[in-house]
Amino acid sequence: MKISTNRNMNINLKIFPHLNIVSAMVPVLLIAVGLTFFLVSCNLFNGGVSEETQDTGAQVTSSEESGSETDMNLLNEIEVWDRVDPKEQIELTGSIEKFMETNPGIKVNSRHFRSEEELIDQFKAASLAGAGADILVASLESAAILAESGVIKPVPSDLIYNDLLGGLAEISKFEGEAYAVPFRATEFLVLYFNKEFTDKAPSNFEELMEYAKQVNNPVEDSWGFLFNLTEPDWIIPFIGGFQDWIYDYDTGSISLDSDAMVKTLDFLIKIYNEEKILPYNFEYEEINNAFKSGKAHMIINGNWAIDEYRQEGLDFGIAKIPRVPGGYKNPTPMVDGFGFMFNTNSYGDEYEAGKKLISYLMSEEIQILWTQKTQTLPAITSVEDSSFLQESQVLSTEMQQVEICRGKPPENILRVIRDAVRLNIENVMLGIISTQDAAIKMQEDAVKLLSGSITVEEISSELQTTSSSD
Repeated sequence: MKISTNRNMNINLKIFPHLNIVSAMVPVLLIAVGLTFFLVSCNLFNGGVSEETQDTGAQVTSSEESGSETDMNLLNEIEVWDRVDPKEQIELTGSIEKFMETNPGIKVNSRHFRSEEELIDQFKAASLAGAGADILVASLESAAILAESGVIKPVPSDLIYNDLLGGLAEISKFEGEAYAVPFRATEFLVLYFNKEFTDKAPSNFEELMEYAKQVNNPVEDSWGFLFNLTEPDWIIPFIGGFQDWIYDYDTGSISLDSDAMVKTLDFLIKIYNEEKILPYNFEYEEINNAFKSGKAHMIINGNWAIDEYRQEGLDFGIAKIPRVPGGYKNPTPMVDGFGFMFNTNSYGDEYEAGKKLISYLMSEEIQILWTQKTQTLPAITSVEDSSFLQESQVLSTEMQQVEICRGKPPENILRVIRDAVRLNIENVMLGIISTQDAAIKMQEDAVKLLSGSITVEEISSELQTTSSSD
């Protein structure tokens, strides 16, 4: 959005009393005055955005347009607000500068926020007042929130991509209409395997459990596979593997009371209690350290750990999480990401300039460049055949995994789902409650938590009472 600046300019000339000197200097003074007015006018109409920095943690930058010959009066100026991590911020700045080099008629000003909450709050307030950035770069989860508030507009038809990652596309919509252009995929789970012990990952969980049984050595605390049973985000993907899901993106309904949930819980009971293949009492840090020390041959962890394992000097590979037992599908981890949203107040030349910027950033060249420079992945699947991705076992496998991921539900929904699963899983594993009853109770607890009719503490107390009586 443009912000104009008015300044008063006063130029005082002192004329000396000597007539002959005055006569000689008049032409020179007139030229100097004219040149001064010309230079000041250029600064006045240079389209700059006021860079008042409030104590809000936001950083404002104004990138200069390329090409000094550009007519300032014909310059289209747009503003971009973002909340991305440092690596992504550096790359975003570089990408915008490259865009302006090839589009000298467009100037892009950017403002960086340190938190998503601050970005969304300030953008909503500005947009409702008829101002704010033309383009927002934010978490895709924010799209539905902003769309419901009426401060962003639907994605134009010429920016609807048919080859988007399904998990990102489904969290970019509100009431069935796209309100964000997914740009990058960020965090999701994959299978890690230590090549010191195995050079190939199993394709299904039957193979994985058989491998674990053969190599497990509890005396030496060495394991073929360790699983994070304490975190719902590690359990939820199996519901997708058994061909259902926890959330309906169109209706906003929670779905935990399902046959897929029962099968997931039955599977966990089998490998922990009946066949006793996996050990209890391993949480995230213990599992992570066991993999780094060679005590765990294979684990499931987030793609965020890739750099950590490289720095440890591990010779490792990654794979899609193996198919669930019974020949069903591969588990479907949740994926997050960020993308572009249009201010409802953006229109005309600024709106068209914003569309042009987004189209440039969505190009294969920029998508691959970001993959090289950041830990994020392309939002479009058409780039997976590029030589850069295919030459890297890690990157190519990450793309295979993220293509089957499901979008992370809104934070308020996901919070109650996590709580409902976490609170009930212990009683399931202790045999206090059946898997069928557990699925029903998880659903009931999640709905009550969402409505505010019950608290986590109350559910926990209730479960402890049930456990004690049994």
